Amino acid sequence: MTDATTYRFGPCEIDEARRSLTAHGQEVKLQPRVFDVLCYLVRHRERVVPKDELLDALWPGVVVVDNALQRVVSLARGALAEVGLGDAVRTYPRHGYRFCYDDDCPADPAVSERLLAEASLADARAAAARSDWAAACEIYAALDAREPLSPDDVEEWGRAAICAGLGPSAGTALERAVAQRDAQGDALGAARSTLLLVQIRIDHKEGAMARGLLQRASRYLDGQTHSRERGHFAWMASRMAIGSGDPGTALAMADEACTLGRHLRDPDVECLGLVYRGHALMAQGDVVGGLAQHEEAAAVIRLGGVRSWVAGWALCSILYAARHRCDWLRAAQFADAFLDWSRASRMPAFPGTCRLHRAAVLGVQGELEQAGTEVRAAAALLAHAAPWAEGDAYCVLGDIQTSHGDFAGAEASFRQAHALGWDPQPGLARLHLLTGRAALARSGLERALEETDWTLRERRAHLLCLLVHAAVAMGDAARAREALQQLVADPEMLATEALKAMHCCAQAELGIHEGELKPAVARLRQAVRHWREVGSPVGEAETRLRLAECLLLDHDLLGAELELFAVESNFATMVAAHAPRLAALRQAVGPAACRPALSRSSGTRPPGSSSSR
Repeated sequence: MTDATTYRFGPCEIDEARRSLTAHGQEVKLQPRVFDVLCYLVRHRERVVPKDELLDALWPGVVVVDNALQRVVSLARGALAEVGLGDAVRTYPRHGYRFCYDDDCPADPAVSERLLAEASLADARAAAARSDWAAACEIYAALDAREPLSPDDVEEWGRAAICAGLGPSAGTALERAVAQRDAQGDALGAARSTLLLVQIRIDHKEGAMARGLLQRASRYLDGQTHSRERGHFAWMASRMAIGSGDPGTALAMADEACTLGRHLRDPDVECLGLVYRGHALMAQGDVVGGLAQHEEAAAVIRLGGVRSWVAGWALCSILYAARHRCDWLRAAQFADAFLDWSRASRMPAFPGTCRLHRAAVLGVQGELEQAGTEVRAAAALLAHAAPWAEGDAYCVLGDIQTSHGDFAGAEASFRQAHALGWDPQPGLARLHLLTGRAALARSGLERALEETDWTLRERRAHLLCLLVHAAVAMGDAARAREALQQLVADPEMLATEALKAMHCCAQAELGIHEGELKPAVARLRQAVRHWREVGSPVGEAETRLRLAECLLLDHDLLGAELELFAVESNFATMVAAHAPRLAALRQAVGPAACRPALSRSSGTRPPGSSSSR
């Protein structure tokens, strides 16, 4: 300690007054709660700090979930590990934590050994049984550091680590377990541990490593065609094939998982097979068939017998498909089910994705402030618990910021999504269209339509609808008509209310461009009805605004005023992104031009119809 609020150890310095941690002179970014726990442990480094004391100090008077503290400590430990101090925060199972830096914090070896000796495999298994995944991981790690665990115990640790969003922490031990089982001739055991490593590598965006491990697992499973391990291999192979744009292989592997799951009466394997069979069918254009598979997977979960991590994975995956197809009615239903499951399961790896899905639904429903709060919290969780989905969180945040009129913020979010490996389309194209950059929107959409990524394939209808707007804005009516023909040629692409609304808007845009105003008005009115069915005030407000402009072009001043009045009265916060258009419309229509007549005909004066408006 150098003064009342500054501590130095190794290459690090903590400045409590400035709330900063630096290493080698460079700031290490920490979440506020992580900074607080690290400071508290450093300040009391002479002793083991009980967990209850830390909870009282960090969350005074607040009831928190069981694994919140373990999660914060894990983040603190991870930050220190990046600067070579991964062992500085030590866990004493059933007692607490201690900050130990050898230069200035000697620990009593006898006390440390006594406390660690009290940890047992029974404690770890009990923690896992009650879904306290982070605590289970801490105990397994402490035991393995003293004496290497058996391959069976390492496997349990690996599953707990995946559920806790701490998969890499068990990676080295799992690799050791694979080698041990391989040497013993236990091919199925080696395959199980290898498949856990595959899942960890995929979740942490290490695709090349995952593919190599999956190939190795297939070697262990040669001749094991009717095993549960083969079933888990099949659904994971399907997942990787979907991600690489090979729906045919994905469907074949998902079929194998479903067949094995039913033959072995293993609901986990069957459920996961159904999920990826649904994805593969949708990628091949069979949307109805794909949805049926997802609904059956949800039924398997409801009927029980599915392990918690499988239920979370399946619900999360089904929600992704619903979101990407703009099936917001289905997404809202599954988001509620996922939220209930997430609260009950206490898995850190899934609440982040749960909040992400919920934020996307809230954004469509017009709850923009709450949606923004939810998705920022989700991004922070996903960065550590499930980094494979962090980029998607920034895509959702960009959509919300665009609807809010924060164009600079939206562009930054879409760029961050791209940096994290997620394609920012179609959100980025929508932003470009709203900011007058139709050429950029068109080039991005044309490129996305050529991609084989399964999430882009599921968003193909949305991409084509936006392409119509971009082509019309550039004066290319022929390309707009071609995009519309592609949509009509495959009716399943327009199977949701939201996509029907977008299609109507796209048809209307081409009609306005070609002077066919009355059909365009009819299309826009139809789109409003679809948006109302979805329950999306954001979509309805934007469509009503365009309808007002179209009516004005058709010299229907009364109709334009009615739409403008509806927007100003009910959707004022939904059209922040369209403020210049709204102002231009108000000026063109005039201040309350038609409202006195409306008032006289109804016998009452509508709210806000005074001459000062």
